[in-house]
Amino acid sequence: MKRFLPSLVLAIAGLGAFAASAAADGGGAGRTHGGFALRRFHKCLANLDLNADQKSAIHAIVTAARPNLQADMQTLRADRQKIKADVDAGADKAAIGQDVLTSHADRAKLKADAQAVRDQVLAKLSPDQQTQAKACLQARPGRRGASQTQ
Repeated sequence: MKRFLPSLVLAIAGLGAFAASAAADGGGAGRTHGGFALRRFHKCLANLDLNADQKSAIHAIVTAARPNLQADMQTLRADRQKIKADVDAGADKAAIGQDVLTSHADRAKLKADAQAVRDQVLAKLSPDQQTQAKACLQARPGRRGASQTQ
């Protein structure tokens, strides 16, 4: 029973963090997580006919942003570890709640930083390329026809 209780508290805290994140992000509609979003964005750019100048400019933007985004990801990992450590240590609800709020704020910072990189990259594209890239990013893989059935 002693092992079960911390696991249950951790599960509830994690569910609360996920629910808060999903609510803030519009219920998760049309978004992907972490590396999936990056791969999807790369795939969308690969489908465009980019010239050499665009490719080098985009590469420079991504290279410059990488350390900041990696630091944001490391902060999120540390947040998750802190939540787990506090739950395992039997910290009070206020401390765990603050950990979840901190994690949520750090997740929002990562999302804003990634959005800024995306906006910088899109600014390097022609209007037609921007339209194609945005349409590609808004497409939800694996959900074809979902809008027709809802």
